[in-house]
Amino acid sequence: MAKFEPARQLHFDSLDQVLAEAKRIEQHPDAATVGTWTASQNIWHVARYIQASVEGYPFTVPWYFKLLGPMIKKKMISSKMASGFKTDDGVQEHMEPQRQPAEETTMERAVPMLERWVNEAKAKGFIAKNPVFGRMTTEQWVALHCRHAELHFGLIELPSET
Repeated sequence: MAKFEPARQLHFDSLDQVLAEAKRIEQHPDAATVGTWTASQNIWHVARYIQASVEGYPFTVPWYFKLLGPMIKKKMISSKMASGFKTDDGVQEHMEPQRQPAEETTMERAVPMLERWVNEAKAKGFIAKNPVFGRMTTEQWVALHCRHAELHFGLIELPSET
């Protein structure tokens, strides 16, 4: 899988900040992106991952992910994520927007979906165990989602604000 350098360096401390940035991106629906996904596909993907962390994951991961996950959990929730992470087909089927019908990953659907799952996460909380990283606290989940959104939203080029 190709690696892409983010167009913007972002930092989020909360899911509310993630949602606010998605709403800012929504104002530029045709924004250029680094990589192969559109702006709306990046937002949809982040929303889908939050959904899975609230409802549970509709897939399993290979044993070697489970073995390595707990060893890299701290780095993943505290450091910038790199693009180009390769997962198995079961994960890709559920989490990668290009495998979904195009009408599901439009900006008109992606931002409300993200808003719904941010609100659900705040109201219901997260599942106890991540399929790769194992047991996680609410703070760890939020940090993981923030790092994930920093990566994907950083791939979206927005006009500079003056």
